[in-house]
Amino acid sequence: MKDSIEGRVCDTATMDSTDNAYYSDMTCDTSVTSESSTVVQTRRSYQKKHHRTSQDHRLHYHADKDDCSPDSDEANNSKIFSFMRLETGKIALNKGTSLPSELEELDGESCDCHCGACCSCQSNAPATRHSQGCHGYKYMCKKMSEGATECPNASSSETQLLPSPTAIESWGHFSKHRQNHYKYRRSDYSSDSDEDGEVGSKNPTLKTTVLVKQKSHLPSLTLTRQNSTSSNKSYETAAAEGYDICSWKEGVKPCTFKERVKIMLEWFSDFNDEQKNLTLKELLVGCELPQLHLLSVKMEANLHHGCPPNCQDLLTWLPTNQATKILSYLDPVSLCRACQVCKVWNQLSEELSLWRRFCCQPKWRLCKAAEHKQVISHMSHGSIQWKKVFAERYRLRNNWLKGRCTVRTFEGHTQGISCVQFDDTRIVSGSSDKTIKVWNIRTNAQWSVQTLVGHSGTVRCLHLEGNRLVSGSSDCMIKVWDLSTQESWSSIACKVTMTGHSDTVRCLQVDDVKVISGSYDKSLKIWDLHTGQCTMTLRGHMAAVLCVHFNDTKVVSGSCDKTIKVWNYQGLCIMTLAGHQDAVTCLQFDLTRIVSGSLDCNLKIWDIHSGECINTIDWKAAEGHTGVVRCLQADSWRLVSAADDKTIKVWNLETGKRLVTLRNHTDGVTCLQFNDFIIVSGSYDKTVKLWDFSSC
Repeated sequence: MKDSIEGRVCDTATMDSTDNAYYSDMTCDTSVTSESSTVVQTRRSYQKKHHRTSQDHRLHYHADKDDCSPDSDEANNSKIFSFMRLETGKIALNKGTSLPSELEELDGESCDCHCGACCSCQSNAPATRHSQGCHGYKYMCKKMSEGATECPNASSSETQLLPSPTAIESWGHFSKHRQNHYKYRRSDYSSDSDEDGEVGSKNPTLKTTVLVKQKSHLPSLTLTRQNSTSSNKSYETAAAEGYDICSWKEGVKPCTFKERVKIMLEWFSDFNDEQKNLTLKELLVGCELPQLHLLSVKMEANLHHGCPPNCQDLLTWLPTNQATKILSYLDPVSLCRACQVCKVWNQLSEELSLWRRFCCQPKWRLCKAAEHKQVISHMSHGSIQWKKVFAERYRLRNNWLKGRCTVRTFEGHTQGISCVQFDDTRIVSGSSDKTIKVWNIRTNAQWSVQTLVGHSGTVRCLHLEGNRLVSGSSDCMIKVWDLSTQESWSSIACKVTMTGHSDTVRCLQVDDVKVISGSYDKSLKIWDLHTGQCTMTLRGHMAAVLCVHFNDTKVVSGSCDKTIKVWNYQGLCIMTLAGHQDAVTCLQFDLTRIVSGSLDCNLKIWDIHSGECINTIDWKAAEGHTGVVRCLQADSWRLVSAADDKTIKVWNLETGKRLVTLRNHTDGVTCLQFNDFIIVSGSYDKTVKLWDFSSC
């Protein structure tokens, strides 16, 4: 009989009665004589209708009971499933709780034969085993023992050998659960359960050739038939894919193993602490993943024996100032998660200085008025609840980034809205119906509180500052209104009227002492706010001036001549920016850049010092507007624009990336204004809408 590993699937060896389950589950010795062991060869199929009743040492492929527990530790509850033959000759086992669907039961006759014929072979006297068939195996054919002269279906070509496992990375078993479903149960090589070892001791162990890609304590099996071309191909394919093919260690005889372990334990007990440590270090060098896994399971409960509570909690044992310093390196989300670890961490993370630091970062800053109001609302017992302040700002910013807001609609104008302004309590809108309406934000009323009548043409521009309202119209006049009111009467009235432009006043801006306006007459004028006198006229544009913005040192204007001009207060044009393909309809600037929108549907960002175009936001590159850009406004980190495409878009000012698109108007959006909490917009659809990001 051949002694090669490929010629056999499993050998059995006689165990001493004193051998416990741990030793009996080890791999048996390969040098077994015919008198002490039997080579078990079984056909790779099992019967759908008939269960085998033979009690000889054979490897079973099905459970005797379908209702046995898959995790049972009793040896007799179920038989262990090892492998199964497919029609293609290849055996495959996957990780999981059930076999692949293609491993179906094979119908056969009422008896098996290890030679692949029709009948079951049973052991007989040595003298008659070979002579009565079964082709040299140590069994006789059952049908032949009942009187048949030869095995009717057996032939040398039909002799089939048991499959040879070619890819088992670690020890484990599959036990039958219900209706051909199998569940993996680890053996003693990967589990700390002694009962599992007892089950494994009653089942034959496999000698395998291991196809290893990476060692693991979980099985990954791919079994093929012996003496088949697919087996050779699998080795060639595995070698080509970079797998290392090596042989599974057979180990020593169980009795020898038991004796050696006993000697090792006696030696180890005689060592002192230093020698034991050195011995363990040497043993760890030879350990691989299965051993390390078992070691981690066994040692887990003893690793911190005798340690004080929370011995691994660094923050608990550090001084408060050092623990706070460590937490200061966390981002807001991580710090909130740290609050949930334990009471000590919660107390440390509630430190006000941590959250105050976040609130002072530029990313989370609000305008001065909004910050002052917010801080006052979160005062408690003389201290500011900075965590609540930051939580409010964090939620607000996320609402902006995700477009979460509530929308309120104000209706009352009979024609399209051309301009809007608002403060904490009021929205003021101008329309083509020649009126100005004042709306109360604090109520849910959809109708206006007051209507201002005085212009004889379309109200094209507004500026609201406190109780002062300045308006410009197509009647070529600029009016200054006082919006202060009393409980019993209203003193709203036009205080000053400025005349001087020869065409429509299209844009204006106001501070405490002056008004600067732009007109279709191609000029800009600077007015004294209190007297209404024109102090300076700026000329240079070749077409109507559509937008203007100023600060303490510069005035910037945009025109239908497709240019942007930068002026000083001496009336000189110090820079002209050209780049838009059509009229410049809106703009705004700060200390470093100018942002402009145009009839060409594009937004451009310019360097205010060099006059170079830094970035262009269009439809192709950044999913920009598809209609004329009518208005825009920017702050420290975002840019909001509106256009005739009925949308309002929010952009990252630094990168030019679109953050969100807001849709609610039914016609082109003509004007907008925003602060940290809301956007107010007007449209050709005759409505004013308030987009509130603080209420979500």
